[in-house]
Amino acid sequence: MKKSSRSEIFEDRVNFLRRVPIFSELELDAQRELSRRLTPLSLPKGACLYQEGDPGDALYVLESGRVKIVTKEDGREKVLNYLVRGDSFGGVALLTGAKRSVTALIDATASFLVLYRKDFDAFLKKDPAASFYLSRLISQRLSVARKDAMVPSLKPEALGFFCDASREERTLFLTNLALSLKEQTRRRVLLLTLDPRGSEILKALGLDPNPAVPPAIGWEEFKHPKVLEKITRVHSSGLEIIWLKEEIFSSTLFRSIPALISFFREIYDFILVDPRRDRPDPWDDVTASTLSECDAVYYVSSGPGSKLEELKTRLPGAQTVRTIALGKDPSRAFRPDFTIPWSGRISSILGRGFSPVLSVPGAELTWKMFGRIARSIGRLQVGFALGSGAAYGYTSIGMLKVFEREKIPVDFISGTSMGALLGAFSASGLSALEIESIAHSITKSWLRGNILGDLNLPWPHGGVLLGQTISRFLKKYLGEADFTDLFTPFGCVATDIMTGDGVVLREGKVWQAVRASLSLPMVFCPPKLGERYLVDGGLVNPVPTSVIASMGADILISAHLTNKASERKVALRRLGIFPARTPGMVSIFFKMLYTMQYQIATLRTDPSHIVIHPETKRYSWLDLHRAKQIIPLGEEAAAEALTKIKARLPYFADTCQVPARPGPGLRY
Repeated sequence: MKKSSRSEIFEDRVNFLRRVPIFSELELDAQRELSRRLTPLSLPKGACLYQEGDPGDALYVLESGRVKIVTKEDGREKVLNYLVRGDSFGGVALLTGAKRSVTALIDATASFLVLYRKDFDAFLKKDPAASFYLSRLISQRLSVARKDAMVPSLKPEALGFFCDASREERTLFLTNLALSLKEQTRRRVLLLTLDPRGSEILKALGLDPNPAVPPAIGWEEFKHPKVLEKITRVHSSGLEIIWLKEEIFSSTLFRSIPALISFFREIYDFILVDPRRDRPDPWDDVTASTLSECDAVYYVSSGPGSKLEELKTRLPGAQTVRTIALGKDPSRAFRPDFTIPWSGRISSILGRGFSPVLSVPGAELTWKMFGRIARSIGRLQVGFALGSGAAYGYTSIGMLKVFEREKIPVDFISGTSMGALLGAFSASGLSALEIESIAHSITKSWLRGNILGDLNLPWPHGGVLLGQTISRFLKKYLGEADFTDLFTPFGCVATDIMTGDGVVLREGKVWQAVRASLSLPMVFCPPKLGERYLVDGGLVNPVPTSVIASMGADILISAHLTNKASERKVALRRLGIFPARTPGMVSIFFKMLYTMQYQIATLRTDPSHIVIHPETKRYSWLDLHRAKQIIPLGEEAAAEALTKIKARLPYFADTCQVPARPGPGLRY
């Protein structure tokens, strides 16, 4: 086999640097000069690249393998991130001279390109323009790192649940939420029930229903480890359950409820408290005292929610009350924070002797919503921002396919332009395969027929195309659905053409919002929503990561689909609509438009934790008839990002180590 020459190795290195985000914007001459100053380094699995407190004397670019970034927390190793091919790290310490704030361990045999301080200083001295660019970019990374460092660690929480539902529904809800919280967070979870018939929960979980608590136990006795061990039941998942019977609360323990909740906070990460008791007045002293001591209270209702306002008046003013609806009810007097798909069939599961774990056919969406609520409690909600890019947007379908296959949850979706269309489809409940099928139906002949039939003749006013075709297309798949009808919370971005302001759309008809976000200026007539004329959101926010962050996502994933102008193809003649020689004016317009979007996306400080940037240089943004070729590019890019994504989700325990009590795996 012929060996590569030095010149070939050098050119391969330059081409590799062009795909490394921190160096991709440098001029080619600067990239070549930098390549000459990089030193190769290889380390075996298990080696330590550097430790917390070491001098920051080098920047590393990972060519192959995997690096695990860790720190120490309460004496345990905490995994912060996994780095893969193309990731660069160590630049902040190199720029500031600070010591390493984390430890870098080799998780799989790795090869690096290393930029040592002396070479870095020499490079910056030779190229002042590159010096300015790199200093600014690394400073942005520093500000983001500081912001992330300010996010506090999770503190133990006691969560009270007032269930305005039948006994069967309450048992189903509490057991499934507790199991899901344990599964999603891998933390220490206690389900504490004060219900006189709490044995139903224990029976439903296949546990001994006898609580074995002496009838007149005192507070000091209760705290004894042997007593706790005797009254605590442990499910195979690691979930722990304590049932405190009625007679206990006639003793001194009742006066110790505040101390009881505080005591459990020292042992568990999450305490789910069920204070409901079968009495004519549900607001007895025990219920009121218990809920008042909780950090947050959840009102769970399978009906109109008539007790919500009374609950709010009974609780301290500063206490947070969140609402969960079991199924949809047109008469409901409140807008719930979460709506769990629910039916009479689900409610009757316990009555027919089934396990409470909702694994029966037809309950998949119900179980997914329990997972979403659990991630909300555990601050693990995942947001996915789909960027603009016309045909490049097809890569987002590939990403969604990988997410579904690998069971990566998506709790919030945002989109701009093409990303708004695909994001709305996903949020409405369409699977990635269903969306892929829709994309495959877009052919050259479909495009020619629908575009020519939508021309704004005899004289274009507002846009070349009326937008009627895209409106019919959207209504075919989204119908008249409102944002509140979507299974996954969704927001899309448009631009107010009169003011230039970005507009986040989260209310009204979904198809109308997507139509606005898709409306390229001068191409589509801008639709009017309310008092505003709206056009393509890519003009102001081509990668709407900020939207999923504002919606409440904790883990931010973005699909960055824009490329440099020199790496894009604008070939209108491919569609057979324009003559072989495209008018220069049209080409210039679209080059200008997408160059502007690229600059906005690259210069803005991106809050994303994971950026997925597929390789699309071989295709034009107008290749809307080439979904079959473009979608796999998104699958490839998402597959490369999987390690980073899973590292942030404790559900994937093999790649994210979260301290939890020992016990069998979560396979109920």
